[in-house]
Amino acid sequence: MKAFYYLIVFLSLGLAQQGSLKFDEDFDPSTLKEPEIKLPIIINLDEPLPLKFSPTELDSVIDGFRVQVISTQALDKANTVLSELLPEFGSEIYIIFDSPNYKVRVGNFKSRISAEKARQKIVSFGYSAPWVIKTKVNRLPRRNSQ
Repeated sequence: MKAFYYLIVFLSLGLAQQGSLKFDEDFDPSTLKEPEIKLPIIINLDEPLPLKFSPTELDSVIDGFRVQVISTQALDKANTVLSELLPEFGSEIYIIFDSPNYKVRVGNFKSRISAEKARQKIVSFGYSAPWVIKTKVNRLPRRNSQ
């Protein structure tokens, strides 16, 4: 039994020695390219944000206020109200479909006071019951897609 064990050890050592290791003699450590070290960026409070830190679409939604002008089941009515308010409020008018109603909402106001001023302006256009609602609004103004 010992002889069999020695034979297996001898054969395994012999077979292991047959594969020779080859080293790359052409390797030169002085030609290595180290990765660039990226240090933290320090931004002063009085400097504008660098362009790469500007808000994206995802983080440009905040808590705010809008003025809801009407809630109707007729899309034509909602579009008519939108077209009447378009010259005054531009791209800040939204039609939101909340089944079964179309809601016409105006503005992206950060404060209730500014939303209330817009509500009073809408009342002066002849709408009888617009009201201020708290909702998510766009932090940045919408761009016209023209």
